[in-house]
Amino acid sequence: KESNVEIGAQNMYFENNGAFTGEISPIMLSGWCKYVILGHSERRQIFQESNSIVQKKLLSAVYNNLVPILCIGENLEQRNNRNAFEFVAHQLTDCLKDYPSEKTLVIAYEPLWAIGTGTAATPKIAQAMTHHIRKCLSVILGCETAKQVPILYGGSVNKTNVKSFTNQPDINGVLVGGASLKADEFIQIIENIK
Repeated sequence: KESNVEIGAQNMYFENNGAFTGEISPIMLSGWCKYVILGHSERRQIFQESNSIVQKKLLSAVYNNLVPILCIGENLEQRNNRNAFEFVAHQLTDCLKDYPSEKTLVIAYEPLWAIGTGTAATPKIAQAMTHHIRKCLSVILGCETAKQVPILYGGSVNKTNVKSFTNQPDINGVLVGGASLKADEFIQIIENIK
């Protein structure tokens, strides 16, 4: 309380109530959390969450006064086949269908080939994709809204490379995974972006 720290959840289901044992309802989070991460690559890969399911979750989150953090990103095969930009545009278009442009949204670009591998994208690669994301958002949500949407980079962020990402014009912050579990490392990441 009375700090600038906000609480977020790692996932939620799109239904407010019902017989969905083990799922987290948006109304369980609303009032306790400000943010909820949706569409994370592990949810997509392990639990087979489609863009359609992520889209339902996004709409449910905003109608329950939660700010969704939409995770998107390509795998190594898509990057190597030069399909990364098309794939990410497709994710955005599908997931943001019917999204109310007046509602707050955060995008997290996480190239799957960089998550937890210790191999981060270069700042140049991350900037090129986040710039592409911003252009896609302009088409989907309108130019003014697109300018306001924070875009985060996630994928093997650490205390050494964090500043090189946050110095990029279209990257507004970072989504830190494994390094956030090591208090000293996480504090150093925070200090290095001040």
